[in-house]
Amino acid sequence: MRKLLLASHGPLAQSMRETVQMFCGEDSRIKVLCAYIDSASMDVDELIDFWEKTREDGDEWIVLTDIYGGSVNNAFMNRLSDPSIRLIAGMSLPLVLEILVGLDSLDDEGLRALVKRIGVEGIKYCDVPGDIEIDEDF
Repeated sequence: MRKLLLASHGPLAQSMRETVQMFCGEDSRIKVLCAYIDSASMDVDELIDFWEKTREDGDEWIVLTDIYGGSVNNAFMNRLSDPSIRLIAGMSLPLVLEILVGLDSLDDEGLRALVKRIGVEGIKYCDVPGDIEIDEDF
């Protein structure tokens, strides 16, 4: 089964899961890893070791971290030799929602295309309404 792990510095991952559940309802395929929120969560590698022990054989995981190059992302980068992990940095609500909707059907190519599309289309500078360009295909 394919599953989703949201991993962050602080409580972002937990809050992201709660927000996603407002849109999609409860989903047992979403797990969270929140680092640096208390004395028990200061060692990211220890948190990941614990998560790995709780994984079921045969599961594939898409791991979304909050920031590329941060300690949480780097700790997962060190584990990319595990073929069951796909790692994406730059967690955002649109990205999490779209991955969740396609969780069972996204292959690696589709996942890369989704990340690229959300990266390009998902962040916009919103200026004065008169300056907005309307796409003619809209």
